[in-house]
Amino acid sequence: MSEYSRDEDPGTAPEEGDVDVAVVGMSLRVPGSADPRAFWTAITDGVVSLPAATAPGAGLRAGQLDRFDRFDAELFGMPPAQAAATDPQHRVLSELAWEALEDAGIDPERAEGRVGVFVGCGSETYYRDHVLKDERTVHALGAEQLALGNSRDFLATGLAYRLGLTGPAITVQTACSTSLVAVHQAIRSLLTHECDIAIAGGATVHPEAEQGYAFTEGGITSPDGRCRAFTEGASGTVPSSGAGLVVLRRAADLPGTGESARAHLLGSAVNNDGSARMSLTAPSPRGQAEVLREALDVAGLTPGDVGYVETHGTGTALGDQVELAALAEVYGQRPAGSVLTLGAVKANIGHCDSAAGVIGLIKAVLAVEAGVLPPTPAQPGDGPDAPLGHASFELPRAARPWPADRPRTAGVSSFGLGGTNCHVLLSAPPRAEEDRAGEDRAGRRAPDLAVLSAATPEALRDRARDLAAWLDAEGAEIPVSAITGTLWHHRRALPQRWAAALPADPAEARARLRAQLAPAARDGGRRAAAEPSLAVVLPGQGVDLAGAGAGLAAGDEHFAADLADLAAEVRRAGGPDLADARSWPAGDPRLADTAVVQPLLFVLGLAGLRQAERHGLTPGALLGHSVGELTAAAHAGVFSLPDAVAAIVRRGRLMAGAEPGAMTAVRAGEDTAVRLAAGLEVDVCVLNGPDNTVCGGPEEALAAFEERCAEAGIRATRLPVTRAHHSRSMARPAREFEAFVATLPLSKPAVPIVSGLTGKPLTGDQAVDPAHWGRQLSNPVRFTDAVTALLETAPDTVLGLHRAHAATAEVRRAALAARREVLVVDASGRQGSDEADAWRDALAALWTAGHTPPGPARPVRAVTLPPYPFADHRHWIAAPTAPAGLPAVAPPEAPEAPATPESGTGAEPPGDEASTAAAVRGIWQDAFGVAALRPEDNFFDLGGTSLHAAHLVSVVNDALLVEVRLQDLYENSSLAGFTARAEELAAQRDDEALLGLLEEIENENGRHA
Repeated sequence: MSEYSRDEDPGTAPEEGDVDVAVVGMSLRVPGSADPRAFWTAITDGVVSLPAATAPGAGLRAGQLDRFDRFDAELFGMPPAQAAATDPQHRVLSELAWEALEDAGIDPERAEGRVGVFVGCGSETYYRDHVLKDERTVHALGAEQLALGNSRDFLATGLAYRLGLTGPAITVQTACSTSLVAVHQAIRSLLTHECDIAIAGGATVHPEAEQGYAFTEGGITSPDGRCRAFTEGASGTVPSSGAGLVVLRRAADLPGTGESARAHLLGSAVNNDGSARMSLTAPSPRGQAEVLREALDVAGLTPGDVGYVETHGTGTALGDQVELAALAEVYGQRPAGSVLTLGAVKANIGHCDSAAGVIGLIKAVLAVEAGVLPPTPAQPGDGPDAPLGHASFELPRAARPWPADRPRTAGVSSFGLGGTNCHVLLSAPPRAEEDRAGEDRAGRRAPDLAVLSAATPEALRDRARDLAAWLDAEGAEIPVSAITGTLWHHRRALPQRWAAALPADPAEARARLRAQLAPAARDGGRRAAAEPSLAVVLPGQGVDLAGAGAGLAAGDEHFAADLADLAAEVRRAGGPDLADARSWPAGDPRLADTAVVQPLLFVLGLAGLRQAERHGLTPGALLGHSVGELTAAAHAGVFSLPDAVAAIVRRGRLMAGAEPGAMTAVRAGEDTAVRLAAGLEVDVCVLNGPDNTVCGGPEEALAAFEERCAEAGIRATRLPVTRAHHSRSMARPAREFEAFVATLPLSKPAVPIVSGLTGKPLTGDQAVDPAHWGRQLSNPVRFTDAVTALLETAPDTVLGLHRAHAATAEVRRAALAARREVLVVDASGRQGSDEADAWRDALAALWTAGHTPPGPARPVRAVTLPPYPFADHRHWIAAPTAPAGLPAVAPPEAPEAPATPESGTGAEPPGDEASTAAAVRGIWQDAFGVAALRPEDNFFDLGGTSLHAAHLVSVVNDALLVEVRLQDLYENSSLAGFTARAEELAAQRDDEALLGLLEEIENENGRHA
């Protein structure tokens, strides 16, 4: 690429077509900073976060990061014992990967394409000095499980497993250049389409709160706890814990994803110094110069195109000299008058070893993004700046704006001990396009739902609190649609959920969101089912239908079209004209005419079912009250649509033509109602609840029945009907309807239906039997029994359509009585309420239950929202002794830490006289690190794996001298079930034979002693 000319804009990428890979997300933890924003503030303010600067007189101490001994195990599905036995480097990278993906606006579960991971870490000190020296942990978990959580071989694959990533998972180890080489490998993987998104970086975490280090004359460590890169007299670096990750994408793939480029990576290169140097650990200016030159060639840049280089900058005398010589050889070839700014982040935070390169890259990304040249801090005790090797090089000691005439392009160097060198070039991205109002794929305004989710109730409450605070500060000027779109499309949906439906008006939406977050921050939400099942309840006659469907039709053209199409079908079948039914006022006589109401209920019900399915809500069971059962049958395919419409028109007309009668609802059960009706021409017509029975008959007989109720102190409420439905007066209509249905082809239902006639699931034979549909018209509606049968199918959610409030109230009552946890949702409002609002509220409630209705439109750019609030739980195995020559300093305790043991184990192992049950419980407690186990706790729900299972069975067999098989655990996976199986095997054990065998073994050992 040619040099920048004066008329080009240096604040944008040189040529968009030349840019292949974009940085879309970042995360880091370093001494003094837990995120990129705090890190950048510290950098531009010239803050030194090393112990020598923050705690003078503390001696030679390494820099340490926040949360090195903490971990959100539940978020990543790890039992506490496993989390405690996992290297903190693996754990820190897991949390950083989560943060980086959220920063990018990527949910790996929904992202198109494969996500790869390229990472490396420091040495396995925690494994060696903590885990393997804890005999109880080794005994409880076994060597294989401990290796999975500690070996560098499993660093990338473990991260891919915890996050569900299916691209390449490659651990990179090149000493100090590890994480930048990982970035280089990720770039190559993206460009060859091995993956579509890549996470790259690394971590080094020292497993002590106050890690000391030794200074050796001529070594690489600093004698005074400070790193003084590029100053006279600099004599060493300071080891530090640190970790960082970047998320990368091909830049061409970004449009339409909602993700934004923070920088574009223009090219990278990796090489090795080879043998042309003094020793394996000595750097080579030739090798470093060659990698700089190669990266420029790959990027199509000249040295003059680069305005800033983040150096390796260790602060060692030899290292700095060699690096400056290589920089001068390559970047010194610049046009006259151009300046190259150098930076060295190690002076701020120390040398983070395997993470050093990616931390330097993050600093450079922030610099080109902000248009600021960051300083290298001046420190007490610094000598003068060292000669930088070229007149065009500068080392600023204070932050300043990136000059407008200088290309906003940067290079980053990282050189590994052993000679593996890496250089990456990057630039500011093109300017982002403006936001637009959110629309769905069909170009319509989508329902605006605000959603939050988390792994635990505590985290959900924290997310609500954090979002509320953010709305009042940084989010004050951000459109609500961009916020809700980001929450929906760019965050993973976790089990604990909360949602709120928002009005269309932006100001009202913001106010409602802010108001709804307050109770969410206090009460949290609900736990979603992994694969939720849905049942739908359809009402029968007796509901108020004035204006039904009007609100939904006004805002949903598809629902309005369904109403119109179905009304036309009714008209073609000779039924009433329902085209304007949703505008009929209360008191309209048509709303009391069975011949009109039944087709209207059918139209509303079938349109509601279609609407639900358009929103991804497919019922697994249907329950219709009276005429609603015919609607359910039409939806389930028992009738074709024309036949169902013809049947419903005929049914309504026949019932309307029956002898006049009346109906009354009494607050009593069936037996009481039958007793009070004895000798009267009154029938039990509907059983709506244990104490909610509807009776019907001729007017004179029913009046006498109501008098008896009054005398017995039982309330009776007359219903606004002119016929006694489901009574003996319907015998003739039932016969004629049966004869009509017999002329229609019928099919077995494709969706399970619970019948109100039998109060049981509708069988295939019943569905195709015309007699069933005749009796369904004249016999009592056993709705209470039907609800019980529906709940026995164990739906997670029950959805009531078009004013089914009375029916869903019975579902709620029955669920409470049966102690079944089921969410009951009404999808439409009562008369006078806003149906569209009620539908959006229903969608919000359904999302919290685990369903996936369509949500807000994807924003043009995802918004940077508060990060996930990781649980502050300490998972740690203390080292029995400190490493030789270093102080024994215990890690700090977390305030109000959960009741999980420090070493990840449970109660003390049972003694020789302990019961089998106590022994099994103790082994499970040790294996999972959970002290409060319940009999129903399941091995696999606790986080057990097949490898975990094999080791646990081995431990049980050794402890109890039984022969439990792996299959025994699979078939009896609850604690109670497995204990019972172990007790059964222990009862079969021949203890006398075992004692004899043990005595023989002891005697044999004595002879050979």
